[in-house]
Amino acid sequence: MNNRRTLHPIYILFGLLNTIRGFIPFILIGLLKGTDFTGLEWYWYAGAGVLSLIILAFSYLEWMRFGFWLESDRIIIRKGWLFRDEKTIYYTRIHSVNVEQPLIQRILKVAQVKIETPGGNKKADGILPALALKEANAIQHMLKKQASSVVQPETQADSVSIDNQNQAVDSQVVVIINHKQLALETADEEVSHKPSFTLHAGQLLQAAATSMNFGLVAAFMAGLYSFANDIINQLLPDHFFETVVEDSTNLMPSYFIIVFIVIAGIGFAWLLSIVLYVFKYSGFSVKRDGMQISVSYGLLEKKSFVFDPKKVQAVIVNEGLLRQVFGYAEIQLQIVSSDKKEQLMLHPFLKRSDIQKVLDDFVPQVKHSPVKALAGAPKRAFLYYVRVELLLVLLLCAAAAFFLKEDGLWFLLLVPTVIWWRRSCHLAAGVSLDDGQLTLRRRFLSRTTYLIRRPQIVTMRVNRSIGQQRKQLLTLSVRAMGSPFEYRVKCLDRADVEPVWRWYSRSQSR
Repeated sequence: MNNRRTLHPIYILFGLLNTIRGFIPFILIGLLKGTDFTGLEWYWYAGAGVLSLIILAFSYLEWMRFGFWLESDRIIIRKGWLFRDEKTIYYTRIHSVNVEQPLIQRILKVAQVKIETPGGNKKADGILPALALKEANAIQHMLKKQASSVVQPETQADSVSIDNQNQAVDSQVVVIINHKQLALETADEEVSHKPSFTLHAGQLLQAAATSMNFGLVAAFMAGLYSFANDIINQLLPDHFFETVVEDSTNLMPSYFIIVFIVIAGIGFAWLLSIVLYVFKYSGFSVKRDGMQISVSYGLLEKKSFVFDPKKVQAVIVNEGLLRQVFGYAEIQLQIVSSDKKEQLMLHPFLKRSDIQKVLDDFVPQVKHSPVKALAGAPKRAFLYYVRVELLLVLLLCAAAAFFLKEDGLWFLLLVPTVIWWRRSCHLAAGVSLDDGQLTLRRRFLSRTTYLIRRPQIVTMRVNRSIGQQRKQLLTLSVRAMGSPFEYRVKCLDRADVEPVWRWYSRSQSR
């Protein structure tokens, strides 16, 4: 077994810092209420000091018992001083190696390494929580070199199709870890063609302004509200919001207030989404070096992902409403990750005409089908796209007319809006099958195209209601490894879905 390696000694402070971070809301509330922390009795300070020493002692024991070994074919991680935990991860099972710097780690100039495998669940299968940044990057590079040097039988065909694009040479990589050299023999490393790009400031602002990522805003606002609700109540007078609403009602008609609040809310959410997008994707860069793709981004929290393009489970092309108008899109990748709700961004802002070029450079096994090549949902399926949403809007209009009288009639404007929205969803739906790759397209707000090859499909499901069966309509759903959600396109023509089902079923039986 190779020599035991340890975490950075700064890891001893993590337990104390996390404890202090948990008490920040109580400290802020105490300050706002006028609590004088400097006037506390001596035993409060003594208790805080003793608690800090206990936490540091436990953290020191955890640091002492945490060790990992880099073998020729695996990494072994051991930790725990009361209950021992040991994990063995073979390099051939690694799907991606991520280096992350959350805010505390970035301030302390350390990083954590997350090793993602198909066996990972809510957390990465292997985590090294505190390493020097140079050492973390070296381990990330070494693990992916080792994983790429062994080609598994089921992926040899795909690897050949990727490798034959570039001229290969033999090389040796020497990685310095814990002040010791570790030489890695890597065969057939590609050096002649290394596609890469960096998102400059102008592209970042354009991407942020057209992203309309209200989901990111909602998550941020929910977290902020749960953290600062008590603080806001201390800063504002009693019944502040009720007084503002009452005064506003006296100054202007109620329907004008509703419109103003809606427009102001959308505008604020849009500006906030721009700020959050810039924080998240600032410094975005992607490069491919041989059999590895590396993606890095982040202003406050720096993230770096390294993975093999053969391990990409699916490609998702998103076209937001604003981006679609101007002919732009973003490309995301579905890879095996502990964060299964979020896909990895490959390119956040590019012209639709350049999508295939980017895929050829980074994920050449996947092809982007033109819009016209997809078989869309038939006209008889439109009723199933609009009926539920239209019924809900009509009920809302009836309720508004009952309670608001004449002012409630303004809600009728929602009817044509919903019909237009659901009509666009109906027109966006489509499916195609070409050269072992399934392409599905749908729309909720953004138009999304889902590209997946047969080996990466974990489950495929076809279902229909009694009414849909009479009209020869089927709903097609597929799911890839690493994703908890199915990608679903509803009410497609049966004649277009059945060949897909036969293709998948026959491939399964072989």
